[in-house]
Amino acid sequence: MARIMVCDDDKKMAEDLIIALRVAGYEAQTCSHTMDVLREAANGHFDLVALGLDLPGFVRANAVEAFREVAPDVALIAFHNHPAEVMQAMARAGVAAVLSRPVAAKDFIEAVTRALEQQQAMALQI
Repeated sequence: MARIMVCDDDKKMAEDLIIALRVAGYEAQTCSHTMDVLREAANGHFDLVALGLDLPGFVRANAVEAFREVAPDVALIAFHNHPAEVMQAMARAGVAAVLSRPVAAKDFIEAVTRALEQQQAMALQI
């Protein structure tokens, strides 16, 4: 069972996504602070992290760069109010998906499934 962290300052949305993940059979937890997600990802506790690109303490590019530095093999999905503005940069940084806020549970679960499948395929190539 894949372990997933949702890190966003919109607590209601994060909790709704956690519920959807658990219903879909994933282990899931939430956090709302950038240091929590970096610490947990660095410790290898998660297979996928979904995070808001506008979290306090992060600037879009810095968030992904800091995350990739501590957890290069963890799949990453991002949330943003205007995903078209950041899509190309996030794709170059290896972000599996950038979802528009508010995030629909169905779209999120589909993105998680695809990201984890891509992660497994890459692991098999190594």
